[in-house]
Amino acid sequence: MNFNRVFLNAVTMVAGVSIPFGMHASAQAAETCIPFQPLGGTGYEVRKSVSSTGVTPGVRNNWDTDFVVPPGTRFVRYIATITSETPENYNIIINFRFADLTSQQVFRRDGARLVGGVPFQIIGEPSSVSRQPIQINTNIRGRQGATYRVSVSGCTKV
Repeated sequence: MNFNRVFLNAVTMVAGVSIPFGMHASAQAAETCIPFQPLGGTGYEVRKSVSSTGVTPGVRNNWDTDFVVPPGTRFVRYIATITSETPENYNIIINFRFADLTSQQVFRRDGARLVGGVPFQIIGEPSSVSRQPIQINTNIRGRQGATYRVSVSGCTKV
């Protein structure tokens, strides 16, 4: 499993402003980040309630959400933000999907404890500037009925 410099940021909300903790705070000042739209959706954030496991024949789970990476832009990092409505444990996987139909798992954590209403950010960097994903896939599993919001952004150097 290749993690390609994946960083986790705990985020604190102070007067509506998110403040990342970690050594990347100063590097972020020289970047511009834009939100991505979900595949087949509108807006930039998806709200979901975790569905069943999908083991029943004919019943699919809703764990995957894909976000479209706009073409023609070189992103130096990607940020997935997950905000649970209540304190919950989630199994989270983030994948980069490429134009050649391959994918790369860049993050996996089982039992990640999310605090209700507090954004949980996962920051991933592409392994090569020349190999940019066309989609960012989020796979989020947890207790059936647990509700969360997810969004993905890409950042470019200014």
